[in-house]
Amino acid sequence: MHKYTKVFLKYCKERFDFENTSEVDYGYQSMAICIIDCVYSLQARYYSSTIPVVERYAQHYLNNNILSSSDGVSALIKHITDTGGPDQFAKKILKNKQRSGGVLKAEICLNLARYLSFLHIETVEDFRKFEEPKLLEIVIRAVKGIGNAGTNYLFMLAGDPDRCKPDTHIHHCVRDACGEDINDEGCQVLFTEVVKELKKEYPDMTVAKLDRIIWKEYQSKKKNCTV
Repeated sequence: MHKYTKVFLKYCKERFDFENTSEVDYGYQSMAICIIDCVYSLQARYYSSTIPVVERYAQHYLNNNILSSSDGVSALIKHITDTGGPDQFAKKILKNKQRSGGVLKAEICLNLARYLSFLHIETVEDFRKFEEPKLLEIVIRAVKGIGNAGTNYLFMLAGDPDRCKPDTHIHHCVRDACGEDINDEGCQVLFTEVVKELKKEYPDMTVAKLDRIIWKEYQSKKKNCTV
């Protein structure tokens, strides 16, 4: 057992509402949307930056429906290349030229889509059923600009219930609860063990749901703080 499991469990039960977790699921059915949300969430404000990018993509290609299942990996590749490449796609379609790890995020999207295509992953269902998740992790991490948090988040967006994305908000929560921070791998272990205990009272709890509950609470706290 992780040394902070009991204290983090106590902290979570005292501060978060676990009665209704239906609203914390992502519900994406398009692998293209999963890729865009994942990449454009990196080092960015989610509601003011990431969500508008996702909505612009849906406006152009999915009849304004971000929950559509119609666009897979190959569609995203085609849209980017048909627009004139990552730079033009970022400028004309997504209207966001942010970078991650020094790489244009639209280029990361294209590279990630191509890497997944090499593994014959086209849809969210293909991603979920890929027989070698460790290989899939290695391939995703090989895309410059993604990193560990982006890799875990892509799994979460595609429906893996056993992943957390140890971003700034999650690490902030761990520090508040435990008095010190831990590394990303430790966060995954900690969340897994805490969820095992929470399931005794909340059977539908998952690591991904706990991550989302904490993230939304800390995002809200940050919004309400004056900078």
